[in-house]
Amino acid sequence: MGKPSVERDSSVYCPTAWHVTHWGDDAFCRGAYSTLLPGGSQGHRRALGECLGGRLVIAGEACNPQAPAMTHGAWDDGIRAAELAIRHNARRVIVIGAGCAGIAAARHLHGHGVDCLVVEARNRIGGRTHSLQLGSVTLDVGAAWLQQFADNTLARESERLGIRVLKTDFGQPLSAASDGPLHGIDAAWQALRHGIDRRMPLADGVARYLAGLPPGQARITRYAIEANLISEACLALEQLSVESLDEQGVGNDDRFLPGGYSQLIEHLAAGLNVRLGQPVSLIDWRDGELRINDERGDFCICTVPLGVLKTLDFVPELPQRQRDAMAHLGMGNLEKVVLQFDQRWWPRSPTGYLRWYDTPVNWLEWLDLTDALGKPTIAGLIAGDAVQRQFAGRTDEEIAFAARDALRAWASAVEAGG
Repeated sequence: MGKPSVERDSSVYCPTAWHVTHWGDDAFCRGAYSTLLPGGSQGHRRALGECLGGRLVIAGEACNPQAPAMTHGAWDDGIRAAELAIRHNARRVIVIGAGCAGIAAARHLHGHGVDCLVVEARNRIGGRTHSLQLGSVTLDVGAAWLQQFADNTLARESERLGIRVLKTDFGQPLSAASDGPLHGIDAAWQALRHGIDRRMPLADGVARYLAGLPPGQARITRYAIEANLISEACLALEQLSVESLDEQGVGNDDRFLPGGYSQLIEHLAAGLNVRLGQPVSLIDWRDGELRINDERGDFCICTVPLGVLKTLDFVPELPQRQRDAMAHLGMGNLEKVVLQFDQRWWPRSPTGYLRWYDTPVNWLEWLDLTDALGKPTIAGLIAGDAVQRQFAGRTDEEIAFAARDALRAWASAVEAGG
């Protein structure tokens, strides 16, 4: 979090506070969430989560083909893993990680009377959900929405607890492009999904598809790819599986938590045996007693993010099927900057959702949180290769002001009818 260290300007455009995330550099996640690498499929997600030797299960959003990259996907997969432990008559379970998957697993086991210990590397629970104070408001710098609300287990928990949520319509952004008016993004995206040759690597298929389009339609389609694929899968086309075209992202009845995710996570973790500041580097799951750090048990549920999972040592090593699954899954690059001002100076979107199409792509998506939080606050999202372009060699203050400049460019384009 920060405030201007120097007097940049005293205008309405100068943020009073900001926060810049660095999930990609975070040793305890190494990225935002899982995505499919070339050749990757939902089958690899399922394979990664198989029960091994009746005493080890890898769990989390990366293992959930129905809701990958989502908090409720992690939660549901944690419950799946807990059920496997119960089915194998586990007496003492060690859960690694106190994010959504780990808390779900421990809560389910606790409810069934199974002795369970959660070891968490951070000095807080929540994993990639993290609420903090910026000025006078609480906001999320990690996951911030309950997605697929009608089928979301965490949404049912929020309702049970009476937590306030607000609907966000991601299907109706206030959009502008740096090179002129923009129309037909959604139609172009659907045409690409149905028209691309899926027998080819994704980048090759996209190149061939674009080559067959008139210049104007190719422009719209490139922007559609940035908005609906790169900003969701969070890697460059060359690093993605063609099946990434079919994994769902935002836009399915999503609800925002004005009070932050932590209010939900802390309720759900109440009463669990969680030990913080306990990083794990080795999982010894040989025959007999399972060993994690100084702890002993007969079953382990490992819920660390995929980026961390790839750094762990397993004794014995994971079977080839799971190693192959990991090789086809990667971590997407997604970062967020939250800017706070004395007043809202940007055009107001009826849905609170903004998109900025620029070349090269930078801060593509914006969420205007002003009405929800009662303070002029806006969050920008940046994904894929754009993270490196915008972050490399810059301080957080420089990143925040560069994001502010992108927001000003978007506002000028909207006012000019772009």
